[in-house]
Amino acid sequence: MKTGFRHASLAILLMSYAVPTLAQDLGPGFTKVKEGIYVYAPDATTTTCSIVVTQEGVVLIDSCNNPLDSRKLLATVKKVTDKPIVFLINTETHADHTGGNFIFSPPAIIINHEGAGEGMRKEFDPKRAETLAARSPEMREAVKGYKMITPHLEYRNKMTINLGERTFELLYLKNVHSEADTAIWLPKERVLFAASAANVRRIINLQPFVTIPEILASYRLMKSLNPEIVVPGHGPVSTTKIFDEYEGFYSLLLQRVSDMAAQGKSLEQIKKELKMPEYSDWSGQDRLGVNIDVAYKSVKQN
Repeated sequence: MKTGFRHASLAILLMSYAVPTLAQDLGPGFTKVKEGIYVYAPDATTTTCSIVVTQEGVVLIDSCNNPLDSRKLLATVKKVTDKPIVFLINTETHADHTGGNFIFSPPAIIINHEGAGEGMRKEFDPKRAETLAARSPEMREAVKGYKMITPHLEYRNKMTINLGERTFELLYLKNVHSEADTAIWLPKERVLFAASAANVRRIINLQPFVTIPEILASYRLMKSLNPEIVVPGHGPVSTTKIFDEYEGFYSLLLQRVSDMAAQGKSLEQIKKELKMPEYSDWSGQDRLGVNIDVAYKSVKQN
């Protein structure tokens, strides 16, 4: 009897570490991935935003897709802890990750890589609040007080934060998605927040300055950390399998663009003819064209 009890207890313990626990009492979209670490992923494509509770305060990862989601996140912080929000780390510059900064700061100190503030000012849409407010009465209420708040601290290449019992390693991901992209690694917990370098089965909207070799380098860097849990910039909690999936996508895309360019086809011809049926079930199919643009640039530079 005692042996059976020990085996059952061990099985339950292993299951609790292997599968993220749904934080059902916190509402739809919330997942508890480790003790004190919660991820809010409203659906398969929307921006994720996360809560990390420490003994000395809370660290947030991104400020959600819109102010209504931001206020849901703030309400959840208050449910899980009475500690203050100390830091808010933006993983990129785009408004669907940074537009809710005003809800948390002050008091939160906002952090991202060097160039983030400049990138946010360049991308700022003065009509965003008005557009959001038109969606619903709830959103109109949530958007009150909207303003752009850029990072208070900008680091260069790498930054380490020690807060309470946790260590946060901020890693710059160069030219993978926005003007300044940051991955956050929690080495003790083996949890990685991967920014939008990789999402979940979704063709990513690539900017002209992005390069596929640097995207692939970011996957090698993040996989080398050997994380147990990977939180993408969009979509549900995953593992390093998302890096493998995107490596496959970009490697195949580069090969097909290279082969067609070698046949003397122009970029316009390639964009008309190239298909990726292996990834037809991925969302964001309308973004394949900009991915071909970036792949073509990489091919011509080699």
